[in-house]
Amino acid sequence: MRTILQHLTSDLNGMRNIIMRSASVAAVFCINSLIVITASNYTGGFAALWSANASLVFMLMIFPRKEHRLYCASVFLASLTVNLFSGFTLNTAIFYSFSNVLEAVLVFHILVRLGFPRTGLYNPAQLVEFGLVAVVVTAISATTASLDNIEQYGNAWISWFASDLLGLLIFLPCFNIIHATFTGTEKYIWPGSRWLEFAGIMFLVFAFSAAALVQSAVPLLFLTAIPVFMSAFRFGPLGGIASTLIVAIVAEFLTLSGFGPIAALDTSQITKIFVLQAYIASQLMLALPIASLLADRQSKVEKIIENEKLLRVMAEKEHKKAEEAKLQKMRLLARDELTGLSSRRHIMEKCEQALHRAQTRAIPLSIAIFDVDKFKSVNDRFGHAVGDDILHMIGKIAKKAKSKNQLIGRIGGEEFLILMPNTSIAEAEMQVDKLRLAIMETRLPDPDIGVTVSAGLADNSGSHDLKAMLLLADRALYSAKEDGRNRLKIAA
Repeated sequence: MRTILQHLTSDLNGMRNIIMRSASVAAVFCINSLIVITASNYTGGFAALWSANASLVFMLMIFPRKEHRLYCASVFLASLTVNLFSGFTLNTAIFYSFSNVLEAVLVFHILVRLGFPRTGLYNPAQLVEFGLVAVVVTAISATTASLDNIEQYGNAWISWFASDLLGLLIFLPCFNIIHATFTGTEKYIWPGSRWLEFAGIMFLVFAFSAAALVQSAVPLLFLTAIPVFMSAFRFGPLGGIASTLIVAIVAEFLTLSGFGPIAALDTSQITKIFVLQAYIASQLMLALPIASLLADRQSKVEKIIENEKLLRVMAEKEHKKAEEAKLQKMRLLARDELTGLSSRRHIMEKCEQALHRAQTRAIPLSIAIFDVDKFKSVNDRFGHAVGDDILHMIGKIAKKAKSKNQLIGRIGGEEFLILMPNTSIAEAEMQVDKLRLAIMETRLPDPDIGVTVSAGLADNSGSHDLKAMLLLADRALYSAKEDGRNRLKIAA
């Protein structure tokens, strides 16, 4: 029962959200429509800019697609109500409402089919495609909307087409860009830390527009191009659309209020509206293509930077792999595979370094050479596999017996070298003899095989070089073997 109640509560909450969104869509459309229709009352019923359809297209883009039919139905009813409230006949209101919804639905589906982003228009090719879509669709909606006014079909068609086309071209990218700004979809379109500069340029756009359109004594309409271009250049699509929108609002407000060179034209009101629309369109054609090209260039630059970062990361990874491979190779070269002790090359290098430090700091250094007694006979009697087992065993014992600062390496077949830095000859004798005894006491699986080692010990007390020390230790080893093996001798 509890689960059923939870599902019902969830369904009710979902329905409530859908209804709220539908009401929001209808309310936004109503507000847009009332503003434009109220403004058109001053121009004999002709609207300069129709933004309501752009708002519906935008909301179809951002809200779930499964709810679109409900949105379209609510907007149709809202548009019907607004048109009837504004004094249109029921037949005209139905034609207008149907044309509004038809236009928005066609634009949305075509843009989706063409793969347009919801974050604005940044690609010049997409900008051209969007312009063509807007022209075709507004022509279709103008045709259906004007069917109710056959007597003035031409004027009605041109008025609808021009106002809707400008509304789509200006407001839809504007809505998309603002939405992308606040949702963070596009990180580079908002001025960010340059908000003060952005606000300053927008004020310049307003000031130049007001100066050009509030008076008709001097033809200054061209002045608005300067801040519009500056805005598009500095802030891309956001700057271009925002500046065009400011120019459009100022131009429409002042012209409808009877100010400026357009209002002063000695012609009909509808012609003035067409001139106003042409002026707004010229500002849009100046700002949007430039902004699109700049944003496209910025997008490509950012992709190049991202690719460079990726290549740098890949290069660093490859370098790291190469370094690791090099270190691994060095470790392999430094290690005797059979015994696990240092290789001949590695321990000889360490001996040279340790002897240099000992001589520089005047500290003792001892080395010892030991090998397995009668190792050849063991190989001959029991085979080389047993010989390898013996060497492996010695490696294990040596690693356990050595102290931290000592190093033991295999320098020949059964011959080993012990490096004992900072160790006197007396200390070295005790440590090497301890290792000798440990090897002697260890037994292989075959009880008939006993392993002993003989060792020779030398130090740096005579300021010998490494070659001389090795020779002394080797002679001591030879002496140990001559004296009966399994013993340690110190170089004289």
